[in-house]
Amino acid sequence: MHEAWGVDIRQPEFSSAIGKVTIADIRDPAAMLQACKGADAVIHTAAQVSVQRSTEDPAFDVETNVLGTVRTLKAAKDAGVSKFVFISSAAVYGNPHYIPVDEDHPVAPLSIYGSSKLSAEHFVQAFGSSYGLRWAIIRPFNFYSPRADPKSPYSGVITKFTQNANAGLPLRVEGDGSQTRDFLHAADVARLVRLTMEAENSGMVLNGGSGQATSILDLAEVIKKVCPSEVRVEHIAPRTADIKNSVAKVDRAKEMVGFSTRISLEEGLKAFFRT
Repeated sequence: MHEAWGVDIRQPEFSSAIGKVTIADIRDPAAMLQACKGADAVIHTAAQVSVQRSTEDPAFDVETNVLGTVRTLKAAKDAGVSKFVFISSAAVYGNPHYIPVDEDHPVAPLSIYGSSKLSAEHFVQAFGSSYGLRWAIIRPFNFYSPRADPKSPYSGVITKFTQNANAGLPLRVEGDGSQTRDFLHAADVARLVRLTMEAENSGMVLNGGSGQATSILDLAEVIKKVCPSEVRVEHIAPRTADIKNSVAKVDRAKEMVGFSTRISLEEGLKAFFRT
C-alpha cells in the first residue's frame, strides 16, 4: 500500500485528504522541491482547466500548465523521484480524423488549453530523454464524479445534467443529441493512474477512456432511468465548433498496465441521486 500525499494551492474540502496536503504553488521551485522530497513517484494533475480562461488569458494558461509542469518535473528530478505520471487531456487530439481515437492519432489541439497540455507532454518526454526520468502520460477523455463542482469550468455534461435532474430542471441537449462522448468514472481514472504508476514500463502514452461511445441523447435516457423523479429533456441550439464524436481506443492501457473499466455508466450515475 502506497502512502499518498498531495500538493495544492488551497486546503482540501474532503475529510479523507485533511492533513495529507501541502499548500504550495507548482510554479514555486523551492516549494515543489520540498514537496517532492521522499516521494517515489509524482502524479501531476494540477492545471488551469478552463478552455474559456485559456482563451482570455493565454499567458496564465502557459505559466500554469507549461511552466508549472516544468517546475514540477525539475523538482521531481532533483528530489530523486523515480517516476513521473502526467495527467494530460484528450484535448491534445483536436478534431478526430478517425474513431476510435488511438494514442498515435495526430495531435492538433483546437484550444490554448489543449496546446498547453501538449506542450507540457513534450517537456515530460524531454525530461525522460535528457535526465533519465521515468515517465508516463495519461490522456483522459470525459471523466465524471459525484464530487465534481457544477461551477467548475471542468464539470462536464454529466455534472450539469444530474444537477438539473436533481433540481427538477430540464436536461438541455444541444442540437439533436447525436454527438458522442466517452465517459469514464473518476474511480476508474484513479485506478488507471495507480496501475500506470506501479507499472515497470516507462515512456507510455495511454488513453483514459471506456472505449464506449455514448450519445448525449442516450446519456439523457440513462439519467431518466436512474433518477427517482421525473426528468424532462429540452433541445436547444447546437454549440458552434463543437467536436461531433469522441471515443477512445483503449487497447494500449489494457495491454500495458492491465486496465479496463469496472464502473458502468448506469452504475456511476446512480451515485448522483443517492440521498
